[in-house]
Amino acid sequence: MAKRKLKREGNFTGRPVTTEWTDTDPEAFTVMPDGRKMERTVFGLTEEQVGRIRAGYTCVKCLEDYDTAFPDECKVCHFPMREHQAAEFAKDYRGEIRFGPSTTIDEEYEIAEEMIQREAHEKATKLGLILPKPSIIVPRGIK
Repeated sequence: MAKRKLKREGNFTGRPVTTEWTDTDPEAFTVMPDGRKMERTVFGLTEEQVGRIRAGYTCVKCLEDYDTAFPDECKVCHFPMREHQAAEFAKDYRGEIRFGPSTTIDEEYEIAEEMIQREAHEKATKLGLILPKPSIIVPRGIK
């Protein structure tokens, strides 16, 4: 099957926006005509990319990029950008969302070390080994 090539018309750049990351939002969904619920996608975009969408240079639906703001409709997904882009952006934009771990790398190493020690202790206990109790030794002469 041959790929259909889109012709460059007017301000159409042919450069879709590449997102930093994507995820699905189980709390936001679209109900399809047959009743199925489809989770909506959350896109991780740079400040510049968000600014281009807000200003009408990038389609809010398919992330296709344009040279001029607010064309009548997106040439790729046929979304009526001039008419609905601002309202759709206001409805969907959530601001900055933190993603990834909320701990530092040092904290992650500490957590991993604790888990290794706990697993080793549990394994030794299951094998019936007698483990010394942790103690603090104070050198003589120090009070």
